[in-house]
Amino acid sequence: MSSLELKAPKGKFRVIGVDTFSSEDWIYDDLDTLNGAIELANQKGAEMLKTHVYDENGKHMHSGGNF
Repeated sequence: MSSLELKAPKGKFRVIGVDTFSSEDWIYDDLDTLNGAIELANQKGAEMLKTHVYDENGKHMHSGGNF
């Protein structure tokens, strides 16, 4: 991944997308609940598009999509 800040803002969960073909990455959103972040990650994840959820401490909480 690039130099994106993986830590979500305090009390939030950050959803990040990673294009496994081009190695580009971006922030989809910072959400209030882990369940909401997981749902978004699962919706956005796809073939060759991984999604990841991180908490306010930068801890990896979930991944969606597949390589």
